[in-house]
Amino acid sequence: MPRVSQDADSVRGTGAGARFDLFPSVHVAGGRVVHLVGDGQVPEPDRSDPVEAALAFQEQGATWLHLVMAEPAHGTPSLEQARRVIEAVSIDVQLMCRAGVDDEAALERVLATGCARYNLGRSALTDLDWCTAAIARYGERVGVSLPVRWTDHGPRLAGPGQGTDAGDLWQALTVLDDAGCGRYVVTDVSREGNLSGPNLALFTEVCERTGAAVLAAGGIATLDDLRAVAALAPHAVDGALIGRALYCGAFTLSQALACVATSV
Repeated sequence: MPRVSQDADSVRGTGAGARFDLFPSVHVAGGRVVHLVGDGQVPEPDRSDPVEAALAFQEQGATWLHLVMAEPAHGTPSLEQARRVIEAVSIDVQLMCRAGVDDEAALERVLATGCARYNLGRSALTDLDWCTAAIARYGERVGVSLPVRWTDHGPRLAGPGQGTDAGDLWQALTVLDDAGCGRYVVTDVSREGNLSGPNLALFTEVCERTGAAVLAAGGIATLDDLRAVAALAPHAVDGALIGRALYCGAFTLSQALACVATSV
């Protein structure tokens, strides 16, 4: 059975309903940790063992883990690898597969790994009707990843292949909100994995347009970046994904947890 974190395990602020969770990220391809960088989403090898990485984050105080099966856009996710990580830790795992989960049977398989929540990703966004049906059926066990690419025509959703497009961000958000989606992971894909700073304006505007919870992702490089994102907690940004900054030693997860504990 999936584990679900209790509110007491969340970093909380003093404001009414304020909460902020940190999700250290583990991206896996070929059985090893990798880093996805920029809009091209090219995996850069780290060579760490994903179970060891997950356990290290748990040891530092993580209550959630963001696990991404990062096989190429038209590959098949290694759910055995995902299950291996999920079974090794005692904290909740939010799972996402870069590709291969865009029908009912595939979604059933990923939920059977024991993850607490699955985020529908790029391949699923090409079929919003299926996304809304999945949300209706599985409720809070399903969230949606919104990988955002800025264009001359406004914010667009990045599709499953390099340079592909999955439609207008705001139109998709309206459809998903109407279906009852309760949580989004919002990423400016141009900043993913390159430590260029978070897109605070994007997170703020998404929060202004939805009543759902928002997890902020992409670009966090310093504790000051993390404080700036945590300051959006009153606007429904209730957590952040952190990846590259942890692996390159910009700060530790323990330091990040202490930082947001005094920021929200």
